[in-house]
Amino acid sequence: MNASAVILAAGRGERMRSTARKAFLELAGRPLFLHAVETFSVVSRVAEIVVVVHRSDVEIAREALSPTAPTARVVAGGATRRESSLAGIRSAAEATVLIHDGCRPFVSRELIDRILDAAETHGAVVPILPSIETLYRLSSNKERVGEILDRSSIVRAQTPQAFRRDLVIRSLEEASSTVTDDASAFLEQGEPVFTVEGETINLKITVPEDLRWAEAYAGTVERRSGR
Repeated sequence: MNASAVILAAGRGERMRSTARKAFLELAGRPLFLHAVETFSVVSRVAEIVVVVHRSDVEIAREALSPTAPTARVVAGGATRRESSLAGIRSAAEATVLIHDGCRPFVSRELIDRILDAAETHGAVVPILPSIETLYRLSSNKERVGEILDRSSIVRAQTPQAFRRDLVIRSLEEASSTVTDDASAFLEQGEPVFTVEGETINLKITVPEDLRWAEAYAGTVERRSGR
């Protein structure tokens, strides 16, 4: 089974406190989103890559992709995560789509293969990690702890998330504009979402401290590989 990979790189990333769009921040000498693109480009079952960027970044994205993934298609996203996902998925050709945050640079080939294996059986698959910290629900005024949550039934969602293309388009078209990932759109429509084990290293770069950690990790990987 082949799939289209849709890489979302259109977000501003307000918590990064940067004037640049988050996916275009530099990590180990390359734009952040390009690290994920490089990994997807060497997975044999990924038949095409679609990168979704802000409309003002289309040309610069094409230039960045040219040396590594010259056949990747670049499309303009929308004002929300939902709109950007729809733009990328509608541009994709395969019956199965993998949707990935461009700000998760360390996605592995093994995780992508694990997702695709599960997607052959299920219409919607998301990688998850267990919640390891104690979790509280706050009181209504958010000034004190209201209750302790049972963390054994709570997990953290990651990307890439895999879907049947026709099902995810329908779910996103009918979902509220506030959904924070594509699996949430499925769940809003009452569709089942299945899970596979995620990876701790598949970190989402959200705040400046994440990027500093990623720089250190990328340097360690390069030294180990002799680059």
